[in-house]
Amino acid sequence: MKTIYSMGKGKYVTLDSYGESYETRRGSIAVALFTLVITTITATALVGVDITNPSPKQHHDIHNRAGY
Repeated sequence: MKTIYSMGKGKYVTLDSYGESYETRRGSIAVALFTLVITTITATALVGVDITNPSPKQHHDIHNRAGY
C-alpha cells in the first residue's frame, strides 16, 4: 500500500508499506512435501499402481490353482 507523507510545504514522500508475513521456511517445506506426496499417490493411481501397499500379493491364474 502506498502512503504519501508531507515533509513541508510542497514536499511529499511516497512510501510503500507491506503487511507482515509469518510464514516460515519449515512451513513452506512441509506444504511442498505434502503436495508432492498427494501428487505422487494420484499420479500412480492413474496408471493403476498402489504405492501404499509395497508388497502386493501375487495372484495365480485359475489354471494354476486347478492343477492344469
